[in-house]
Amino acid sequence: MQIKGDKIILSAITSSDKDYFYTIATKSYGAKFWYDDIKREKRSKIAFFNDWTEGYFDPKKPKEGQCFWIMVQGKKIGVIAYNKIDEHNNAEIDIIIADEEDMNKGYGTDAIKTLCEFLLKKLKVNKAWIEARMNNPRAIKAYQKAGFKKEKILEKKDFFQGEFVDCIRLEMH
Repeated sequence: MQIKGDKIILSAITSSDKDYFYTIATKSYGAKFWYDDIKREKRSKIAFFNDWTEGYFDPKKPKEGQCFWIMVQGKKIGVIAYNKIDEHNNAEIDIIIADEEDMNKGYGTDAIKTLCEFLLKKLKVNKAWIEARMNNPRAIKAYQKAGFKKEKILEKKDFFQGEFVDCIRLEMH
């Protein structure tokens, strides 16, 4: 399955691509925005795929969540995913741009807009939401440019780099 945006194409990740997905999510420059250094070092492939279950890699089961490559001119520059659609028909999303050279070019914003349009229009999701650490203003700006609105601040929500940090929860309807 592929979904075209203005600058990017989202291409469903299948089970055969899981090793490369693991590498991007745990070893790329952008991985530090998903997992802190301590968590990344302890994140074995087995533990990682306990969270990222087979449903994420089966485009035939869209309600179970799905992972997509963010593609620019045929190159895999990152991953965007939505989690299992909950009982209220809401879905959390996650995104990672692997290399710093691909950041600040609008690719993340376009990927977020493209995925959310798919979720809201095609899958009839009520709300897409995302949480970001307050110490990641680049991500927050990208989410807001994509149309997300602040829902609330979650104080001391995440343990990151040895301390508890505040997060912001943003949503799109």
